[in-house]
Amino acid sequence: MKIHAISYFLGFILLAAAASAIAEENRLKPLKEAEYNDFIADFDKGRDCIFSRTINNWEILDRQRLILHAPTKNRPYFVKLALRSHELKFAHQIAVYSKFDNRFCPYGGNALFIDGNRYTISAIKKIDKNTARQLISFNKEASK
Repeated sequence: MKIHAISYFLGFILLAAAASAIAEENRLKPLKEAEYNDFIADFDKGRDCIFSRTINNWEILDRQRLILHAPTKNRPYFVKLALRSHELKFAHQIAVYSKFDNRFCPYGGNALFIDGNRYTISAIKKIDKNTARQLISFNKEASK
């Protein structure tokens, strides 16, 4: 009986240690203003493409930048509009306009329609989900 109790106790300790390690790994390192600006400067040159039919959701960073999730939240893309959009912050839906075989790219006149206004795309860059979470978190803190 004592051996079973000890093995259960050790198993619980190992499980708690593993959960703690996972929680530490998922904790976001907050971005500083300089780091955020470096990310944005690099991402503003992105030339990736997304299949428009896979776009599932979006999150707004500011009046000119957003993150599109295609096809899930695990596959985020940084998107920069050529011009600022005052409607973007309050948009409930956006429409995607693509000239080429349903590929949404930052060239060739592809655009987002937000509240009936057309905004061409100047950059798209695939990013990892932790970077997306950091960018979103930074902008939520900055807007407070």
